[in-house]
Amino acid sequence: MAAVCASPLLLTLLGASPEALPRRKATFTYSTRDLKMRITIADLLKTTDKQAMKMLDGGYPTRLVYDLAVYAKGSRTPMALTHVEISVQWDPWNQDYIVQTTVGGGSPSVRRYALRSDAIKASTTLSVAIAKLDAIPRGEQEVHYVHVVAQRNPIQQKTSTSTSAARGQDRDLEMFSRWVGMFVRSRLQADKIVEFRTHPFYVPE
Repeated sequence: MAAVCASPLLLTLLGASPEALPRRKATFTYSTRDLKMRITIADLLKTTDKQAMKMLDGGYPTRLVYDLAVYAKGSRTPMALTHVEISVQWDPWNQDYIVQTTVGGGSPSVRRYALRSDAIKASTTLSVAIAKLDAIPRGEQEVHYVHVVAQRNPIQQKTSTSTSAARGQDRDLEMFSRWVGMFVRSRLQADKIVEFRTHPFYVPE
């Protein structure tokens, strides 16, 4: 997650406002420090997708990549960015499914599930901090939404090895450049791409 301050030149590369995207419901909560979002994107990895299930049960890792951008209503500048990567893989030795989650440049967390359905649910449900609370203006007039780009097994997208090593402003610029790149290049290729924006929300005063 990173706050963003971008030049006008970079902002012109973002193209049309994501406010035109279809909307989905998300739940927003906050702690003393963070604004958090919970959302399920079940259509990214469906049990009815026979090819996806064949790959998953064959022991091949399924990689789910989520990019989340917080916008103030009417703005074309993302206020904060969050990048989440989740790997789901069948472990034939232990006879269970491994779900590994990495948020930004943090250390991965690993969970195991006996049932495939539970592993899929865990990997397509995000509950993550998306911004520092003190960076989000409060009140009913300060309306925001989150632009979500979710990909299954992206082919073209590559995670820079410098991301985990970046700190402070360097990480901010790295993440913003990556976000801009998603829209100025040709559409990224993946087994499945889901893109939408959440319904508007605000943080009470």
